[in-house]
Amino acid sequence: MIDKIVHSLLLRLPPETAHNIGKWAIRNKINAPERYSTKELKTTLFGVELDNPLGIAAGFDKNVEVADEIIDYGFGFIELGSITYLGGRGNSEPRLFRLRDEKSLLNRMGLNGDPAEIVFNRLKKVSHPYFGINIAKTHNPEIIGDKAIEDMVSSYDLLKYFGIYTVLNISCPNTKEGKTFEDPRSLDELLSAVLSRGKGKPLLIKMSPTLEINQLEAIIKVADNRVDGYVCGNTRGINHPKYGKGGLSGQSIRELALNLIYSTRQITKKPIIGVGGIASGKDMFASYLHGANVYQAYTGFIYQGLDFAQKANVDFARIKKAHDEMSFNKKDVQKKPSAYSVDD
Repeated sequence: MIDKIVHSLLLRLPPETAHNIGKWAIRNKINAPERYSTKELKTTLFGVELDNPLGIAAGFDKNVEVADEIIDYGFGFIELGSITYLGGRGNSEPRLFRLRDEKSLLNRMGLNGDPAEIVFNRLKKVSHPYFGINIAKTHNPEIIGDKAIEDMVSSYDLLKYFGIYTVLNISCPNTKEGKTFEDPRSLDELLSAVLSRGKGKPLLIKMSPTLEINQLEAIIKVADNRVDGYVCGNTRGINHPKYGKGGLSGQSIRELALNLIYSTRQITKKPIIGVGGIASGKDMFASYLHGANVYQAYTGFIYQGLDFAQKANVDFARIKKAHDEMSFNKKDVQKKPSAYSVDD
């Protein structure tokens, strides 16, 4: 009861203030439900066994402040970042907004965070391997073209041997015209430059949920023989009538995220991390049916509180077990991409 009251009070504070208080609570393991796992939930992610398939998405811990403690809140892994080479203060506040009716968030944080070299030193102190690294281009309009590629490569060189996997966030603008690394030619140049320096942990790319099918096909054609998997997807850029421009996350983009997962699965057999609008075990299961192998949440955690991951995992296991039993009884078992092993 007290937990719910405290969480309700946090949701009345400015979102960024509440976020920082929440990280303080996690760092001090306040009301931590502890690590959560059952035999049914255990999964492997690129050879590393996880307690469960639910991770926390990039954006929650950009500076590696609670990487150790977050696992005690029921998550199987965390994606740290986005991390940029030069870091930055980001955009001016307010830059994070709650859309309560839609159970969504709007952010224009501007990739605020510490430089990659500072984050590098913190990563050396993380006591477990259950994390991925998300790399983005430094938020500076002067860093475009070849400089943008050099910026991303510098971060990759520094961080590529940590954790389970490394993600290149390819939705960052890298030209004056606003093109991103989702442009096939730009992506080809980025991947060539990154891999020319020697590959570290498994490499993934993170894609936008608004890609048209022809754009998605072009990206995967360029990437599929060079990357090990995909993060589907990212926030959706909008111009909100009250808060202005920003990236939308949460339940408002759930269908877009599912469509991206499904479309990606039709094109590639590589592992998919499904993210976008996951607020329950039912949402995890929907991502599973659409082709994701493991799952990530952020906004759902913000709205539901510290026991979110444990509750979502319990529900997911229950729903999947019932589905599997029903399918078996109907002799309607179809071969689907495994939700519990992504070592392809």
